[in-house]
Amino acid sequence: MKPMDNMEEAIKKKLNFTAGAKMRDRILDDVLKAQENSKKTIPVLKEPNVRRIIMKSRTIKLAAAAAVIIIVALIINFQFSTSGVAWGALVEKIESVESVVYRLTTNVKMQGMPQGQTPKTETIAYYSSEYGTRVENYINDQLSFIMYLNPKENIYVSVMPGQKKFMRFTNKSPDELKQIAEKDDPRVMVRHMMSTEYKHLGRDKINGIDVEGIECTGPKVMGGMFEEATARLWVEIGTDFPVCIEIEGIVSGGQMEMSMVMDDFQWNVELDPALFVPDIPPDYTSREINLPEVNEGTAINALHLFAELTDGRYPGSLALMTLMKEITEELTKKYGIKIIVKQDEYTSAIQNILPVGSFYAQLVAAEKEAVYYGDSVTAENPEAVLLRWKASDGVYRVIFGDLSAGNFSAEELAELEK
Repeated sequence: MKPMDNMEEAIKKKLNFTAGAKMRDRILDDVLKAQENSKKTIPVLKEPNVRRIIMKSRTIKLAAAAAVIIIVALIINFQFSTSGVAWGALVEKIESVESVVYRLTTNVKMQGMPQGQTPKTETIAYYSSEYGTRVENYINDQLSFIMYLNPKENIYVSVMPGQKKFMRFTNKSPDELKQIAEKDDPRVMVRHMMSTEYKHLGRDKINGIDVEGIECTGPKVMGGMFEEATARLWVEIGTDFPVCIEIEGIVSGGQMEMSMVMDDFQWNVELDPALFVPDIPPDYTSREINLPEVNEGTAINALHLFAELTDGRYPGSLALMTLMKEITEELTKKYGIKIIVKQDEYTSAIQNILPVGSFYAQLVAAEKEAVYYGDSVTAENPEAVLLRWKASDGVYRVIFGDLSAGNFSAEELAELEK
């Protein structure tokens, strides 16, 4: 199944778009191109050095721990109408859904790793407005973990049958757990897609079902998970319920590509409440995990921890999947491939470093003009801007290479750009 390249081809092949829809899409494409061409990289203000950390040169080494990346990623972390789907009413329709079940399949391509050697990953997810979330993850057809999340009961547990262990995530309020649960909720994903600029893909057929689709691109598509992402939403003509969501993301400048497909949707299906009650055998060992808050302070601490791990280098990107991949690579260099079984060290690093990625994702989602320079700034550049964002009208917040921070006016920012 290939989306049509442009609206002209859609008209030729499908003949179901009016001249007005064609003109709107052309104008939208022109606006998007002009907006993309107008983007500028803005350097920012410097502040006196507080400390310097000596950095040693490093060559990034590919880690063969793709399965670990996928597992942690799953644990952690529109107003148009066409001739078939009522796009303008889709968000309201999805928001009214009380329950949904779907399948998620994930494929990873990594440079230097032969095709077919990355693990086969499949997830079955159950969402209920009343009972919470249950996520079953399978690696190469073997059950890897079951995650239970119920904000109302303050439950956030991941059970790993193969290791006879379970992790209980603590210190999160019901509102915070609700935000975590929404990260992989297809209803929220549809809402985000419909709130961004998108293009029509016309009609197609998926598993015998007549569908219409839209596509949106950019780093915001998956909430800062990837450096760049493309998402396509296919909705059944007649019922206006999503049939398939396709996501393709770029990690580490293309060193790793991840594709995800959500399908086999069951909307408003009746679910057994027992599915959402953690099933933990008495002989399983446990670990309590306190997830850090996501704010400027934990972001700075995360950058400090990453620099300690890498002798002064900061993450090349704060996109969550790229950040996770870099953490995995560094720990693999330190422990070798054993990092796959050294879950304590890996989990600790992930939970304490990932907050900077989550913080950056929040800034991007809130359109705070966030810019990160970790690909060129290290601890050896104490007065260089590492991360900056718009704090309020005319005021910019800046974190420097020495991890000190300060507020600066737009005029000061402009002067330092020179």
